[in-house]
Amino acid sequence: CPHSHPQPCVKCKQGSASLIIRVGDAFCRDCFREYFVHKFRAMLGKNRIIFPGEKVLLALSGGAASSAMLRQVQEGLSRETAKRLRFIPGLIYVDEGAVRRQSLAQREKNLAHMETLLQATGFPYHLVHLEAALELPASILQPGMRGSCEPGPSYKEAVEGFIQEQRQDVNRDGGTSLPCLGTQDVPLATPHLPTAAQTQKLLQVFEAVETTTAREELLQMLRTHLIMQTARTRGYTKVMTGESCTRVAIKLLTNMSLGRGAFVAVDTGFVDDRHGDVMVVRPMRDYTAKEIAFYNHFFDVPTITVPPLFTKRREKPSIRHLIEHFLLGVQEDFPSTISTVYRTGEKLSPDPAKASCEEERCLLCLCALDIAWGE
Repeated sequence: CPHSHPQPCVKCKQGSASLIIRVGDAFCRDCFREYFVHKFRAMLGKNRIIFPGEKVLLALSGGAASSAMLRQVQEGLSRETAKRLRFIPGLIYVDEGAVRRQSLAQREKNLAHMETLLQATGFPYHLVHLEAALELPASILQPGMRGSCEPGPSYKEAVEGFIQEQRQDVNRDGGTSLPCLGTQDVPLATPHLPTAAQTQKLLQVFEAVETTTAREELLQMLRTHLIMQTARTRGYTKVMTGESCTRVAIKLLTNMSLGRGAFVAVDTGFVDDRHGDVMVVRPMRDYTAKEIAFYNHFFDVPTITVPPLFTKRREKPSIRHLIEHFLLGVQEDFPSTISTVYRTGEKLSPDPAKASCEEERCLLCLCALDIAWGE
């Protein structure tokens, strides 16, 4: 009987394995937690993109990956952590209840639940409705300018400057304070739900889009614009999103199918700097959906079920759903499928997505227009 001789943990060799991530990778509970945390820190440490003292906005959907990302940041910022994270976090949640066909009562209940989770973190948070995307300024369709034309400090210089400031703070207050979250960025009150007219206007936009694939792309674009606008107005220079390795692989093949192959590197890479003044980073892209699900289950990470996007009756599934079904199906028989697709994407260069002038840039996604100029 396989249960009479439990498999030992591959790391500590002492505890019994609680889960098997891949063939040969059996972990006990404590070693799995250590492995999960190390992978998150290693991803940030290897890329050296987020500087100490920098304001970082965490984009949360309530789903498994973004909730696990929030937990990693919470633990990384705690005083008990030996190598704690040094940036200043903020949270944003975009309410998409209108296009997901939720009633007003459902939206209010969902928002109240989400706000309870956000408040419990103690971080500044922002709740915004998707309807607000229709009232954004035109400037959101242009890359923002960085703070200075001169190159900023290197990562090493930024760390040394941060340590020096910390020492000065220790001398002043005895070292009892944590990094300040900023007085200008305090938790906001829950915004009122949009008016019926605003919701109807948004629904008209989505109903005018003919296919589920295009509707999903529109939703992603509006969500991104809202997050970028919030980051700019609140002084955040980085945005963290929670795409897992599984989601990155699906996005990669989806982009290929939609003719966006030139933009795969910026849409799926660790860094997306097409917006200029605000950089998007994806620290969860090394985790598979299976690893995230195990972590959330073992360590009681709260999540919220996100209802599907509204679709018309008898409408065919979107390209993304077809690719997701295909990839996950192949993954069952060939466990390295998703990681192979993911690693292939890492070899791609972001250069084809860069535009040299405004006329060569897409108005909606800010990537270079893939047309031959001068012909």
